[in-house]
Order: sequence, then structure tokens, then C-alpha cells
Amino acid sequence: MEKKTLAVPFHEFENFTEGLTPGMAAMFKQSVADTIHDRSLIYEQKRDALAGMAAAALPYPPMSDEAAELLESGILCILGEGPAHFYPRYAAPDYARLLQNGSAFLELKPAGDLMEATASLLTAYKYFPCEALPVFIGRLDELLEPYIDSLPEDLARKVLRSFWLLVDRLNPSGFVHADLGPAESKAGRMLLEVDRELQTITNLTLRYDPQVTPRQFALQAVGNALEVTKPYFLNHPAMLKDWGEDYVIASCYNAMRLRGGIYTLVRLNLKRAAEYSGDDPERFLDETLPRIGKYWAEIIESRSRYIIEDARWFEDNFWVDEGYLQQDKFSAYAGVFALAEAANHFSQANGKAEARYGWDAGANALAARITDRVHEILEANPIPACAGTGGRACFHAQVGITSDLDTTPAVRVPSGQEPELYQHILTEAPTHRWIMGGVSTILEFDQTAAANPAAVLDIIDGAHHAGIRNLSIGSATSEFVRVTGYLVRRADLEAHQAEKALRHSSAALGAGVMENNPNHLHRITRKV
Repeated sequence: MEKKTLAVPFHEFENFTEGLTPGMAAMFKQSVADTIHDRSLIYEQKRDALAGMAAAALPYPPMSDEAAELLESGILCILGEGPAHFYPRYAAPDYARLLQNGSAFLELKPAGDLMEATASLLTAYKYFPCEALPVFIGRLDELLEPYIDSLPEDLARKVLRSFWLLVDRLNPSGFVHADLGPAESKAGRMLLEVDRELQTITNLTLRYDPQVTPRQFALQAVGNALEVTKPYFLNHPAMLKDWGEDYVIASCYNAMRLRGGIYTLVRLNLKRAAEYSGDDPERFLDETLPRIGKYWAEIIESRSRYIIEDARWFEDNFWVDEGYLQQDKFSAYAGVFALAEAANHFSQANGKAEARYGWDAGANALAARITDRVHEILEANPIPACAGTGGRACFHAQVGITSDLDTTPAVRVPSGQEPELYQHILTEAPTHRWIMGGVSTILEFDQTAAANPAAVLDIIDGAHHAGIRNLSIGSATSEFVRVTGYLVRRADLEAHQAEKALRHSSAALGAGVMENNPNHLHRITRKV
């Protein structure tokens, strides 16, 4: 058999930085050395960081000078994907098909009982087709309910406990995400019990519908949220209107089609865009945003096409070949953040020095107009690659990254500056209207809430009725902190400050966000 050779001869890897300027080459080598010697990273984290550096050396897919200028200025941002992202950012495989049919590639037979079902899922997570960890691990109660009575109840609970423990230990990240609901099930109840007992940082969402979700099951979820800051309470009826039944929540709170995914997330810094536009909000809405929107769509299409046509990700891919993923269900995110700062910029520049989003009716109305306008612009700029959302980018409210300074995640009121509870809800709700790709509001309660979960559930019902799409409930006394969309443990924040290695890869990211934005630890605490 003829041996395969490396595309680049081994000895030429020494000259990997040859095409870079001397300054860039020196920075690249220093970054590699710094990563190798970073004592706060374990082996897997170093490996992933080094792989990311190699991918970052690739050139960008083709784009116009105007689009490149917007990226260079920071008005548009590609997060940490690198110039030429060669795989989708997120994917949502159809695990039910895998359990029912098995997998030829993974050499798995159809699952016959709960032990086989959980073993098959853990195997599939190991081979997740994008990112280093599985950002979506299934609508777990639906997946496991058919198998839950294959074992005696006490043994079934032990199997679920071992499964949930392994999910956390093998996939140590707050971006790993499972969905429950809207219906109650034995598997759903057990999973909530196990999660509360083990207190992992694996993210959870309850797709909540008061017409379908039994109140007692919802109250169980409220009790969990007040102790471990999950699950999210997702407005399932609102999501059904946009997506139909075939949607999932992954990673932080990101919506996408089942059997689909997201190619890329290109985000708009609304604060920088507002400052670039000047002091006139009408010019911003009528001229600046439409101009940015044109190049925003160009970048999203270019990056998506690179995955499809250059990296050819959908070819020779067993996830596609065996029917777990379909190209026509993929889309891409057009994300926004710093809405609060954009609204404040214009309100304060026009003679209202104290006007603040959350507190001033004019600033609140302008914020809602901005999100409405962004929606209109995204609808007016077709992106053929985004077949999963009708050939348009999917509107998303992005939660922020470590390097963000003086900006508020997504469309939220800044932490620590929230008005009273109902005004907070009524401020953010109008901005959620068009953001079908994922958005959330965070509420934190004091210890009185634990004794009155029914009152908290009433608040959730009221928030959803007002238009909030997704609600994160937490307690000021919990060990878990909702950074922006994912969770970290307070103990991990302390360990990071002491420069200790952390098992959870998302913990270092969360610690960095908290260091740059310490107000996230000082949200207004609500009484019930």
C-alpha cells in the first residue's frame, strides 16, 4: 500500500512563519512559547490553543476592502473563530436517529435499553463534528424517556447519575448544553434531581410552556435554578412561532434547527457603530446601520461559503452521510452587543446627560428601534448559504467575550444598574422581539426566593407574557455565577486568580470576563 505523505514536508515546518513579517513572526512564536509554558493550562487546553494559533495563520476568505475595514475597526468582529473557520461554529445532531438506527461509522447498534442509550450518546459526544466539545448534547428527556423503564427505577437513576457525571468529566465546559421539556417525563424529573445533586456546570434549558409544562415540574426546575442557576426558562410558545417544533438550544442560549447548525457568528459592536455615526440617531438608523448591514452579510456569506466550498465540510462527513445533519438546515448568526451603550450614546449626546437605558423612556424606546432596524436590515440582505433560516442571517444577541471593555452583553441593561424588577423586564422585552437566534435576561434573587418558588414562577410567567424570550434565574447565595450566557463556579474564579489550572475550559474565559467587567458579580438582587 502506498504511504500517504504530509501536504507540507516535515522539515519545512521550521519555516512556518516565513511568509510573515519579522514582527508578526516573532509575536506568533512568542504566543506559542507562552502557551506551552502557561502553568494555568492543562495539556488539552494547551493543545486546543496551539491548534487555534495554527488555524489563525490562514488568510481570510475573499472580502471587499470596505468589509475588511469594518473588521479592522472592531465595528464588526468574528470572535475567536480565526480568519478562515473551516468547520461550523455549532451543530445540533439528531441523536434520536442515532439511538433508533445505530451508526455504521461509530459501530453502534440501535440502543436497546438505558445503559446502551447513554453509552451511545457518550460515544457520539466524543466525535462531535465541530469545536472541541459538544455544545449540544440533545433534548435529553425526549431521548432517554423511551428507555427509562428498561431498568428498575433505582438502577435507572444510578445510570443517569453516572451518565451526567461523565458528561461533565469528559466534556468540561459550561458551553455543553442539554434541553428539557416542555412536557414532564420521568427522565426529565430524574435529570433535574441528578443535576441538583452533582452540581455540574453543564448548561440546561427548560423549554417552558405553562399550557404544557405541569406546574409541579416547573417548580422543581425553579428550585434547581435558585440553587445551581439552571435551567434557563425558555419561552417555548414564542420560539415555536419562529422555528416550529424543530429547534434546539445549544451552547449559551443559542437557537438553531435540529439536524442543522450555525456556520459562523459575526457580531456588531453597537457602541462603536454609534460612535462612528456621530450624534444623530436618525442618521445611525437610516444610513450607518444599512451600510454596515451590507458588509455584515458579505462577511457572513464569505465565511459560510469557505466552510461549504473550500473546506468541503459536508463531504465525507459521517454525520451528514448517516442523516444526523443536513446542510439545508444550517444558518449563521448576525450577533449584536452593547445595545445599552449605543442607546445611551445618542440619548446623552442630545442634551440628556443622565439618560440611561433601563431608566429613561427615550433611551428604552431608541433601543427597541435599533433592534427593529437591525432586523429589517438583516431581512433586506439575503445570504443564500443560510438556508436554515430562509436565506437570511439569524439575528442573535451575543453575550460578550473576555476582551470586551466598557460594553454590556447582548441587549441587556448593565449589571448593577438594573431598575426595579418589572421595569427591568419591560425594558428588555421589546428588544427580544426579533432575536430568534438567542437572547436572555438575567434575574438574581436573594435567599427569600427559596421559600417561595411559586412567586418566582409567577415572575417567569409574567416575563414571558411581556415578551422575554429566555430567562436566567439565579440566587446571590449560589456557588454558580451566570457570567453572560454560561456558568462558572465561584471557586473556579478564585482558583484562576491564584493562577491554578482549571479543569473546565470555560472557567478561564469566565474569569477573564469577570476581571474586565467585575460588575457581573454585582447584579441587583431581587426580593420575593
